[in-house]
Amino acid sequence: MSRISFSLALLLSWSVGFLPSAPTRAGEGRKFNRDIRPLLSDRCFYCHGPDEKKREAKLRLDTREGATAEHDGEVAIVPGHPEKSALLDRITSHDRDEVMPPPKAKKPRFTEAEIATLRRWIAEGAEYEGHWSFLPLSKEPPPPVKDAAWGRNGLDRFILARLEREGIAPSPEADRATLIRRVSLDLTGLLPSPEETEAFIRDASPDAYEKLVERLLASPHFGERWGRHWLDQARYADSNGYSIDGERTMWPYRDWVIKALSDDVPFDRFTIEQLAGDLLPNPTKAQLIATGFHRNTLINQEGGTDAEQFRVEAAIDRVNTTGAVWLGLTVGCAQCHSHKFDPISQREFYELFAFFNQGEDKNSVGATVSVLRGELFGKPVKVAPSTPAADLAKLQAAWEAKELPTLEKKAKLDPQTPREKFAELKGAQALVAALRVLPVERAAEEKKVVQAAFEKAEPKAKKKPDPNVATAMVMRDLKQPRETFLLTRGDFTRPDKERGELTPGAIRAIAPALEPKPGRTRLDLARWLVSPENPLTPRVTMNRIWMRYFGRGLVETEEDFGAQGSAPTHPELLDWLAREFMEGGSGAPPLRLAAEAAGRRFHPWSMKAMHRLIVTSATYRQSSNARPDAAAKDPRNLLLARQERLRVEAEIIRDAALCASGLLDRRIGGPSVRPPQPDGVYAFTQTAKAWVADTGPDRYRRALYTMFYRSAPYPLFGTFDAPDFQQVCTRRVRSNTPLQSLTLANDPAFLEIAKALGARVLREMPGESDEAQLRRAFALTLCREPKPDELAALTAYARRQPKDPLAAAARVLFNTDNFITRE
Repeated sequence: MSRISFSLALLLSWSVGFLPSAPTRAGEGRKFNRDIRPLLSDRCFYCHGPDEKKREAKLRLDTREGATAEHDGEVAIVPGHPEKSALLDRITSHDRDEVMPPPKAKKPRFTEAEIATLRRWIAEGAEYEGHWSFLPLSKEPPPPVKDAAWGRNGLDRFILARLEREGIAPSPEADRATLIRRVSLDLTGLLPSPEETEAFIRDASPDAYEKLVERLLASPHFGERWGRHWLDQARYADSNGYSIDGERTMWPYRDWVIKALSDDVPFDRFTIEQLAGDLLPNPTKAQLIATGFHRNTLINQEGGTDAEQFRVEAAIDRVNTTGAVWLGLTVGCAQCHSHKFDPISQREFYELFAFFNQGEDKNSVGATVSVLRGELFGKPVKVAPSTPAADLAKLQAAWEAKELPTLEKKAKLDPQTPREKFAELKGAQALVAALRVLPVERAAEEKKVVQAAFEKAEPKAKKKPDPNVATAMVMRDLKQPRETFLLTRGDFTRPDKERGELTPGAIRAIAPALEPKPGRTRLDLARWLVSPENPLTPRVTMNRIWMRYFGRGLVETEEDFGAQGSAPTHPELLDWLAREFMEGGSGAPPLRLAAEAAGRRFHPWSMKAMHRLIVTSATYRQSSNARPDAAAKDPRNLLLARQERLRVEAEIIRDAALCASGLLDRRIGGPSVRPPQPDGVYAFTQTAKAWVADTGPDRYRRALYTMFYRSAPYPLFGTFDAPDFQQVCTRRVRSNTPLQSLTLANDPAFLEIAKALGARVLREMPGESDEAQLRRAFALTLCREPKPDELAALTAYARRQPKDPLAAAARVLFNTDNFITRE
């Protein structure tokens, strides 16, 4: 994930005539956070900011104390006296040796308008403010609006007040067909059936939409949809990474996430159990599995590697991921030196590191717990008694060592046979090929071949551990604490012992104080993150939820709430949402009363309550149709005078196609599966993997359950911008490439799904006219009636096909912008 620079976001915002936050009105004074900090952060803080080692001329401009101190007879900023302020002399100078920023910095010069802003601010007293995201949450109530009838809850009043100030009217509500498709994709990632769409369109009751929302929130598929978003942040994958990229068992953690979100586990508990579930008193198995969040780090299986190096790298990744997910800060920038722009010192980075430096796991070796398929959902499978795994492993290792030399003489398999040819091999040759691969590197089909031969040769092996039993990787700390030191330049071989041992502590600039102290644990850190006094966690979390519904966050740089990030477009709304989230506020009193009458409890940190609040708002329910009048004043739709059209994620494209075709297997949870994919995907990897497509229901599971190799993700995922999860991903990019269209038209899996859709239409509408059948295909895929010209064009195309015209029409529908877009 590349980070959007503040300067770009600011430039885009200024280009539409207003700053990201509310514009300055005539007669209003300059505010540091809104008007000044962005200028100084972009041009000055790199050399005159928090990093004391890189600070030039001992001048610090990110604090009032530093900016107003005398240096060599000069004062950078003299409050009330711009004519005496050296800062203004420097930024207006035409002397290459004097001007700031210097030419070598390759930063743009201050414009006349920016200089005037700085001059006025200094004249007004040069008051500084703490960075907005570190300040306590405001308690601003929803503002008054002129059109009080438009809004459906407090959220709408914040949006409408800003629109009214800019002279822009909101858009009308989207039509019902669009609404049900939109909210179904957003809450469950699945399409509504034609019957559900028709029933919603015909429902004349005043709470028809609210009833739809409640049904979707109660769906078990809600946890799958929103679990996928969270798993991006958890860098979830089914393989270890690096060049070998062997398989690992992580699906129990994925299942825990799905269930926790479906059950609306309060976000504070959701946080604590993932970061420190093992440190709770008498932790349950589910709480142990939750700590898999931080076992999603990479594992290097190459020979000759230093296990300590990769243990340290994993701990550093845990610091960076925690900072990104909960604080929205680029904490990792302080690994080698103090942060250039934000108040995070290198010492503080390693005090955070101390929390994770106590982990027992060391590269591939760490704590585990056994879990049955379905156990987390209260439906564990039955397991037959088995031989202890350790005994079986020893027995199999001895058998393999004895068997391979004998079989190689009989099979006569060329040692240079490419591994991707494994599926073509039979009998002894297949067994030899599989045995030549190290056990930890074997693909599923190779394991099956070896296991079958082993069971045939050794009767004891028939009582093998059940495949529905998983060994889940979990967190556990050492009994004796490990020493922590600041690592010079981030190098694990260079601990700075002269500065002394460090103890666990949090970033001082963020409330509440969690001073370094011996004996602190991950549980202390987790509780600090969800403390009522910590303003970042609720702001960051609500901003990301908002981003999923509107395409961008109220803070566009959702991954950076620091000085280089963009300011919120609606700061009061963000704080109101954060407070509603943290305190369990009512949001919309009628909804609260209805929910309580139905037996649903509102509670602090309820994620479902906030989803309900957003999707039932008038803001969310607006049409996404472009409007020239609004675009003239707000071309990027930052003020939300309409909804956004969003291309859905790779997984949802596949899920929607399976849903439309009738093939979708809706089972929840369990081991990862292998749907069809083109041959040769892993040919370039160091250890080629034998991908044998599943048959039966597993072939049509939701994409969330697809086996994910970090070295080569499932092709559809890579084509549609899924990350490789080498590190945390808080927001996916959205690209548009010809390969995406070609994939939907020609990928073997989509051809199979298109044929199934054609067969479904024939099955449901036997003997009907071509037009009637194509209307059904439209309803199944796009959830609406076709326009006359659309139906005419598709009918003509289908009739030109020499065979299977409905499958051909299905390929066309899957390849439309309408299908892959949430309107």
